[in-house]
Amino acid sequence: MKQTILAGAVLLSLLATAAHAGEDSNLNGSAPLVLAANDTVVLVKKAEGGAEAAQAEFEPPLITGGKVHQYLGIATVGAAAATFLTHQDRCEGAACINQPPRPLHNAHANLGRATAILAAATVISGLITHWDDFAAEDGITDPDNLHVLLGAGGAALMAYAINKSMNSTTPTSHAAVAELGALSMIMAIKLTW
Repeated sequence: MKQTILAGAVLLSLLATAAHAGEDSNLNGSAPLVLAANDTVVLVKKAEGGAEAAQAEFEPPLITGGKVHQYLGIATVGAAAATFLTHQDRCEGAACINQPPRPLHNAHANLGRATAILAAATVISGLITHWDDFAAEDGITDPDNLHVLLGAGGAALMAYAINKSMNSTTPTSHAAVAELGALSMIMAIKLTW
């Protein structure tokens, strides 16, 4: 199972890498910094008093490395919410003595695995596209640094909870850790918006 999660995360991260490769990047310092590139046609029309230029509004591309990272983050939180909603209450304590083994391949378990894949892909795509935004000298209160710490920490907490749960057919206490991880990722997303 761990190989499947890792393979899924790598494949989704490759999507972010491919999208990021098409962007103008200034990784080696040789390319000029471009804040916005707009290849639209400038329309010029003559008015009574002189020339008037009308330029089309800037439209950013639909798929960039940053947007893939953003979409993966939102998808991770959505998958975590779906995992939470599909949880079925099971017995606790002494009432669990004669219960059948906990299923490891139901909707809740499969959504948990999907959440782990999306969380790993989100972190990897963030590292690929925003590697230069994190700077230790800016301190822990810098919004970019907080975004990285909360996002990576939340993904790690969710991965720990999912790993703990998927390796046991007996009831395990994993919900609180997974929910804390999802809330951490939500706070990381909120910092950037």
